[in-house]
Amino acid sequence: MKIAVLGAGVVGVTTAYYLGLKGYRVTLVDADKSVAGKTSYANGGQLSYSYTDSLASPSILPKLHKLVRGKDPAFTIKPSADPKLIKWGMRFLRNCTREREQFNTRAVLRLAMHSRGELHRMLERHEIRFEHRMAGKLHIYTDVYAFESACIKAQLKQSWGCPQEILDSNACLQKEPALKHFSDDIAGGIYSPLDEVGDAQAFSVALAEICVKEFGCELMLETAITGIRTANNRVIGVDTRNGPVNADAYVFALGPQSPLFARILGIDLPIYPLKGYSITVPAGPEAPEVSITDTQNKVVFCTLGNKLRIAGIAELVGYSDSIEASRIEQLIEIGRKRLPLAGDYDTILHQWSGLRPLTPQSAPLLGKSGLGNLYLNTGHGMLGWTLACGSASILATIVEGTSEPPIDLSGLTVN
Repeated sequence: MKIAVLGAGVVGVTTAYYLGLKGYRVTLVDADKSVAGKTSYANGGQLSYSYTDSLASPSILPKLHKLVRGKDPAFTIKPSADPKLIKWGMRFLRNCTREREQFNTRAVLRLAMHSRGELHRMLERHEIRFEHRMAGKLHIYTDVYAFESACIKAQLKQSWGCPQEILDSNACLQKEPALKHFSDDIAGGIYSPLDEVGDAQAFSVALAEICVKEFGCELMLETAITGIRTANNRVIGVDTRNGPVNADAYVFALGPQSPLFARILGIDLPIYPLKGYSITVPAGPEAPEVSITDTQNKVVFCTLGNKLRIAGIAELVGYSDSIEASRIEQLIEIGRKRLPLAGDYDTILHQWSGLRPLTPQSAPLLGKSGLGNLYLNTGHGMLGWTLACGSASILATIVEGTSEPPIDLSGLTVN
């Protein structure tokens, strides 16, 4: 059986790998000139297995007017008459209840824990170099009320089997001495020992090579999709600038582009792009060993080998992925203020902006699409790197159809 995986970001490449493991002949198609060249290229580097909190929550409702007016430095919603955004927004608001927040957070947490196990099993089979470390992650809070709310969520996750450590300010400094320069008083922190770090782009490139060499995967880069043909409720071919791609089954791993192509097929995928930014600088003498999240500014600090990655900011501004200079300056300023000796902020090795495919419930869409031979592995939001191995292994199991998925998929499908 031949399967075409559309999209060669970290989700698409891992999907090709797990399908290859099961003996399928895989063609991996992407419009970019390189593997993981867009959304996966320079993300925050955090494998955030413990931080699966749904963006839709009761706590965001009082802030909406501020977000729409552009008064929040870290999260912006650009008012638009776009019916796709309006429809997505109504679905988002329906998920802003405490019950839905907990349901969605727990669903993604199940997937994240499974993904962690799958990555480790993969690394037992293959030597892949991608600056991988079991770093743990520390969320820092400067607002007492926000910290108290975070403690309640941490205790809830503990009851679900996810280890969380609630730390006072002194314990935070002991866990990561680089925080001694933190410019505001630290109210406390939540430490997640299971979380890790790694370069998603380096991982994707190495795994794609394994797919080609070990499974005979066909890699078609610089191959933009121009059309999708259907008949009798099935996909019968994908047209590209390099000619047709024909297979027995197809997988949408197209990230933020997924709803655009799904609409051609009459499928409504509740996905909207969430724009983010990052900078990469040489690591300084006090680069943090632990992965740090500055919750006030919604910015992460992640040491990847001899580099420091600073990533964050969330913008619902449509499909523009242009790099705004003011946002890059914002990340540099936060770095200088929070961790002044963690990196060489005068030397920007790379700056990036990318679109993350966000669903209203902050959970990906896995499995069957409604068309007989079209499958979905998309909508991972800000957790594509974290969830890639888990969602790909599940998708391969669903395609094979001979066994039940390894986890409960409630909240993780189109239904």
